[in-house]
Amino acid sequence: MFQGKKVLQQCRRKGVLTGMLTLCAALLLVAAVYSYHAGFGYVVTIDGAEVAFLAKSDLKELTAFIDQLTDDAEIAFQMQVMRNETLDFVEDRRPGEHQSIAAVKDELRQRLSFSTYGYILTVDGRETVALKSVDDYDRVLRMMKKSYAAERENAVLKDFVIQEEIDFIKRPVQPDEIVSVEEAANILLTGLPQRKTHLVARGDSLWSISRAHNISMAALEAANPQIINRQLKPNDELNLVTVEPLVNVLTVEEVTVTEKIPFTTKYVKDNKLYTSQTKVLTNGKMGEKEVTYLITVENGQETARRVVKETVLSEPVDKVVAKGTAAAPKSGTGRFIWPLASGGTITSTFGPRWGKMHYAVDIAAAGGTPIRAADGGVVTTSSYRGSYGNLVVIDHGNGYSTYYAHNSRLLVKVGERVAKGQTIALMGSTGNSTGNHVHFEIRKHGTPINPLQFF
Repeated sequence: MFQGKKVLQQCRRKGVLTGMLTLCAALLLVAAVYSYHAGFGYVVTIDGAEVAFLAKSDLKELTAFIDQLTDDAEIAFQMQVMRNETLDFVEDRRPGEHQSIAAVKDELRQRLSFSTYGYILTVDGRETVALKSVDDYDRVLRMMKKSYAAERENAVLKDFVIQEEIDFIKRPVQPDEIVSVEEAANILLTGLPQRKTHLVARGDSLWSISRAHNISMAALEAANPQIINRQLKPNDELNLVTVEPLVNVLTVEEVTVTEKIPFTTKYVKDNKLYTSQTKVLTNGKMGEKEVTYLITVENGQETARRVVKETVLSEPVDKVVAKGTAAAPKSGTGRFIWPLASGGTITSTFGPRWGKMHYAVDIAAAGGTPIRAADGGVVTTSSYRGSYGNLVVIDHGNGYSTYYAHNSRLLVKVGERVAKGQTIALMGSTGNSTGNHVHFEIRKHGTPINPLQFF
């Protein structure tokens, strides 16, 4: 009985041991399988070059990250983009070599770049600026035409010709190369800064070089900081930054304007006037006409114009002037004429003024107005005389003399015999004077008398 129990216990122990061995073997197998598969991952390559080894479990997160980079680029540039680099994932087994997902993301963030398809404007085959779409290409041409149409008031654009061949090609570009319609039109019309050089020759100066290349002195000096005190030597090489249009534009504009028609002056003889005298019988009046021109403009500069229509709106009125034929006496008559041919404003009369006596009449008019002899006689003074300024005095030979002061210019000489109405000086403000006027005195036997009693 006892021996039977002992055998039974031994059998039970053997069964437990066998089970444990089986379990251990199974666990070892699972661990081995896990270890084998855990070594699998993806070799990440950019344009065929390996950049990282990614755990298999991180692939989904990484592809989502790449999609996010693309979305971010499209938001930033406001356009559809494409990745410039070829990105591949090659499965491989490298136990213990996996890089962290964060490290792989950083690597791709630095290495990946994006581009978009742009429409490159070409001028006679030369690439210029990149646009976003074909529609932008059409809009650029329309904007260029519109900018010329708006330049001249009352102008109707009849023709617009870009003398170069404008086209476009489609190819990948960096998103920041894309320019707006406004920028593209402006660049084509005004150009981009271009760097050139100038070899200094004997006799050159900064001023002459700036004029020759149509750039400012300031821009020339800024481009050449090596210049000291504007001193140049032959064979010095200067940097030039010039801007020239990329296209040449010719326009034909129709412009309608209103223009004045000048009147003519006709003279008639009058034997009641001295030869030095004239009298306006009819004031002239300008007419008006409406003129339509066709104007040719190249790069903003007018090169030709021709009249295509002209309509007279009002005819001009001739000015009629009577011209004296009577010989003026060169001696005094005792009858005086106004020292200005017409008009003038009396600014001060004969009599008390500012606490003392004013012995003349002041007559104001524009500077340079002709002053004429009030009567015939002999010039006794024609020079600068203190407070009178430039003074002319005429002795009329009958006890009368006349004074003409403050003139800007004297036209007669002492001893010269002048006729009534002859121009003797030009109005000014010399001497003790506060404005353009003639100080006109009449004296009888040396005593001043009121000139206005004669008029």
